[in-house]
Amino acid sequence: MTQTLSLRHRAHLLLHNPTARRVASRRINRFLALLILSNAIAVALETVDSIYLGNEIYFKVFEVTSTLIFLIEYLARIWCCVEQAAYSNPVRGRIRWALSPVALLDLVVIATYFAPVDLRFLRLARLLRLFRVLHLDSLAHTYEKLRASVRARLNLLIVSGILMVFALFSSAALLYFCEHEAQPAVFSSIPATLWWSVVTLTTVGYGDIFPVTVAGKICAGLTAVFGIGIFALPTAILTSAVMDADASARVCPHCGK
Repeated sequence: MTQTLSLRHRAHLLLHNPTARRVASRRINRFLALLILSNAIAVALETVDSIYLGNEIYFKVFEVTSTLIFLIEYLARIWCCVEQAAYSNPVRGRIRWALSPVALLDLVVIATYFAPVDLRFLRLARLLRLFRVLHLDSLAHTYEKLRASVRARLNLLIVSGILMVFALFSSAALLYFCEHEAQPAVFSSIPATLWWSVVTLTTVGYGDIFPVTVAGKICAGLTAVFGIGIFALPTAILTSAVMDADASARVCPHCGK
């Protein structure tokens, strides 16, 4: 029993509390980082017919092997997560860890193998948790500062998102009523008109759908003007978060604050 606990504790140090100072931890996490990058490269190469055709079996074997390794890692993390005080309960603790954002991301990485659409590029997101082990402590620290800063503005982002949804639906409904009779095939319904609202409010303006009536043009002009302000809100909020994260990362050389 003692040996099992000791083994579980060592696994916890390697997987849940990695540090660049531990050689084994560094090697394991570097291998995982390389495997994640290799998966992203494989996804890209599979779209090149001259490379993929005739080599399908190699890509398939690599995909299956990678998924199996990620599955073993995930199960090992569940097994040893009880070493942390927050997850010490053998059952509830493991369930709580499995529902944490990081664990859910690990599960998504495994689930991409079974998805009907190739989503293996999502595995790149796991590199964020390997900053510290890959001798990128400063990047990991900056990332944590930025995440905390964005989390502090979560309510602002939610409100701005609600305003964006309201602007999208309202503009689509208004333009539908203005243009439906003149262009029934183009503005056939409010859901169909949402595409016009998206490209207009985001100032992309592909020009594939546009109003021809006077009322529709006035509505489109007002939509474009309001879109500049409303859709700029999330950008301004995130910019403020980045600036605050950068400021909080600075330390006075004299007082250390």
